[in-house]
Amino acid sequence: MIQVRIGMMFVPALILATFLLIPVHGTPLEWDFAVTLRTKIQFMDSSWQTIATAAHEFDELSALTFDESEELIYFNDLKHQNGSIFSLRRDLLASSHVVEQAIARTGNESVGGLAYDPLNMNLFWSDTQQRKIFFASIHGSGPPKVLVDLSAEGGRPDGVAVDVCRRKLYWTNSNITHPTVERIDLDGNNRTVIVDSAIFMPRGIVVDQLSDRLFWIDDLEGVFFSVESSMLDGTDRQVVLKDKHHEPLNLAVSNNAIYWTDRTTRAVWSHPKVPAIKVTTADPTDFDTDSEPEPAADCPLVRVANLSEEARGIVARTGFYQRLQKDNHCASIVRKVKMRLNEQSRKHETRSLVDQKMKILEDDRCMNGGDYMASRDLCICPTGFKGSRCEIRECHHYCVHGTCQMSESAYPVCYCQPGFTGERCEVSMCSGLCLNGGHCRVSKDEKEPPTVSVSCECSSKFGGARCEQNSTEICSLFCRLLKHEPNIYVPFGCHDICEELAENNSTNIAIPQYTHLEVCITPKVWTSSVIIILVVGIVSSLLLVAVIVHGIRRLYKPKRPRIKKTFVFRKPARTNSGGDTPLTNRPSEHCEITIENCCNMNICETPCFDPKLVEQSMTKSSCKEDKKILIHNMEDDLY
Repeated sequence: MIQVRIGMMFVPALILATFLLIPVHGTPLEWDFAVTLRTKIQFMDSSWQTIATAAHEFDELSALTFDESEELIYFNDLKHQNGSIFSLRRDLLASSHVVEQAIARTGNESVGGLAYDPLNMNLFWSDTQQRKIFFASIHGSGPPKVLVDLSAEGGRPDGVAVDVCRRKLYWTNSNITHPTVERIDLDGNNRTVIVDSAIFMPRGIVVDQLSDRLFWIDDLEGVFFSVESSMLDGTDRQVVLKDKHHEPLNLAVSNNAIYWTDRTTRAVWSHPKVPAIKVTTADPTDFDTDSEPEPAADCPLVRVANLSEEARGIVARTGFYQRLQKDNHCASIVRKVKMRLNEQSRKHETRSLVDQKMKILEDDRCMNGGDYMASRDLCICPTGFKGSRCEIRECHHYCVHGTCQMSESAYPVCYCQPGFTGERCEVSMCSGLCLNGGHCRVSKDEKEPPTVSVSCECSSKFGGARCEQNSTEICSLFCRLLKHEPNIYVPFGCHDICEELAENNSTNIAIPQYTHLEVCITPKVWTSSVIIILVVGIVSSLLLVAVIVHGIRRLYKPKRPRIKKTFVFRKPARTNSGGDTPLTNRPSEHCEITIENCCNMNICETPCFDPKLVEQSMTKSSCKEDKKILIHNMEDDLY
């Protein structure tokens, strides 16, 4: 009997475990965006595909907010008889939604905006009818309390947003006579106006905890509107987008985009957080509502969802507890909220055998180290994981052509391979880049910027960064103009193309004439004239050096003496002159020979030949021959 009873006790446990381990589709836990239409709440995934709807029993829904700590949607019904604000929770076993009244109706209130503080579990809302901002605890039994009263000054509070990390409430005052954006501490102190100039009728507002900025909608005069942004203190004000023909009410933010609902088009629109137009708000002329706004180049305004009814409120799942665990301002708040949730879970623990088995199954439900909140059947995932059971690794297959890493804000970031770009590295920079048969070349140098790492190698007769320039067509135009304007400038390189076109159509094509065409076509650095000049210069330099060296040697070399010596030879007297005396006997023939540098001697005292022998030989010869004989009989060559 005991075994039977124990077996019967395990039956509901196994049934419940089956529901715990099998994902329940069509539940709020799987959605990324929620939008209130007039008669229902519509849940959509990250691709803006509808996955579930809820709250069909209501007739006039407006604002809504989201508590990520306990997976609760809070929304307002303007015409409900009993309640003003309601909560929506999923029912795990019934696979449906459970709606409960959170704030009872106290009068003819008209809720314009809703916000939630998960630390103190307080709801804040603006009442446009009574011109006040109220707050109340979701677990309290007392009536709502007034946080800000604008009725005496004629204000009209509209959108509200809670800065959970810095413990402040922001709201928009849509009073057209004196519109403002203001903030106050959650305890009701330190009210401050942060924007009060160049503003017309501000509506919805949201605090982006990831970028520490405010975003709000300004319903401008006429058909225009703008989405603006600033730091949390109102500085660094920027216009993210300015457009027309929309009637936006509320907005939400994600990691890199803003979203807003439009009543006119019955749609949800998105735009990146990066401003398309920047203005200086000190000059009100920047908000000239009479003139149409100038659209930004490639303005990324996208219509992400078409809705069947009038769109009103909107919220986005931001992953507050996963993204901000290490944020300087938010880490302590996240830790306190988790401690409160763990304390609530411990209160519901039981010690029975079945409950212990259930506890094991519950602990196994959250994968990858996720914290399971049994009271809410909720898994709070660690950084890098998401899903109802933390079963999805955010970096898994996230980057198409790149490496994925988790950022400081706990979002996946892609570092793309060369030649790819996009948020997920899904866009090839070579796709459609090179035209006319050009080949795309991707540089492997990671230090080069993306715009430089990709270039086009063009085929013949094409040029330009994308090979978009056809040189044949360009030259053809110049060649045609040259036919009528002979002095027009024709780009270099068109001569051959004009010549080729002239063969086929000589009547409309003219060939440009270049005076030095051969030099222009084949420019050379080392021409023949340059080589000749260089050779002549080198030879001249060598000759000049030789002359200088020879002159120096001649200057410092001692000169040899130049000594002249004259020899006079006489022939003997004839036989028939025996009667002559020495005084009267003169030779009839004589010759004088001058010899220089005789025998290479410094001083030539004596000739270098035998005078007697020469004299005997000279007696038989003439004076000219005597000179030759004298020279030939020298012992050494003359110098």
